[in-house]
Amino acid sequence: MRALLRNGVGWLLLSELSYTGMRLATRAGAGQLPWAEIAAARFFGGAIVAIVSARLQGKSLRVTDQKNAWLRSAFGTGGALALFSALGTKQISVGDATTLYATTPLWVAMLSGPVLREKVRGPVWAGVAVGFVGVAVLLGAQFRWSGGAGPVVLLGAVSYALALLRLRRMGPHESSEAIALHMSLFAGCATLLVALPELKPVQPRAYLPLAIAALSGGFGQVFVGRAYARGRAATLSAVAYSGVVMTYLFEVALFHSVPEWHQAAGALLVIAAGVLVSLRG
Repeated sequence: MRALLRNGVGWLLLSELSYTGMRLATRAGAGQLPWAEIAAARFFGGAIVAIVSARLQGKSLRVTDQKNAWLRSAFGTGGALALFSALGTKQISVGDATTLYATTPLWVAMLSGPVLREKVRGPVWAGVAVGFVGVAVLLGAQFRWSGGAGPVVLLGAVSYALALLRLRRMGPHESSEAIALHMSLFAGCATLLVALPELKPVQPRAYLPLAIAALSGGFGQVFVGRAYARGRAATLSAVAYSGVVMTYLFEVALFHSVPEWHQAAGALLVIAAGVLVSLRG
């Protein structure tokens, strides 16, 4: 286990486990609270975790590249709004939403040429093609869009991909805690504004899913920062697809929602494509 933590893989697995808890807690709490209220709690909780982590490690909470920090937070918030809105409905399973959001590396590969002027190689384009075949299979032979939640999550993946490209522009000199705090406060305020018209008092039975969503999301972002500080980005990006598998497994165990064959096949194609793009990109 120590070796896995040293090379970042262990930290990334902990991160994906945390994010799985966040997604499932959001779905569990969606029957009691508006999705945007849960999202706001998650991001303000994430801000607290980032502050505590930075203070314990003596790291700065100030970002120097203000332009790209604001753009990264804005695009990241767009992705979060899309994902949490889907998790707050019963129109799409948590596993399917996670799989569609996991197309983010495919969008990064497609957009890295025009945005970063990077050359995209043939195997990467092949991986992108396989990934979108997986999306088509996942949504069904007749492109079932799950009541509109499917395309919303895909648009969220595009937005998050743009956020990651802005993160690349920021460079390695920014602390992960400072970036996480900036994003958490921006997204927390945005989701709170969305939640205001339907804001509800938190009932005791909603405390647990709300706390799990906030803490697991906050720890997830700290763990992922530690992972990428220790390991190869390509390897870790491939390992990140373990989160899709974890989500489906826990969804079966907790909600008794068993994926159909096209969901499983589509998810496997997206995972294979993402791993290929991560390792060959």
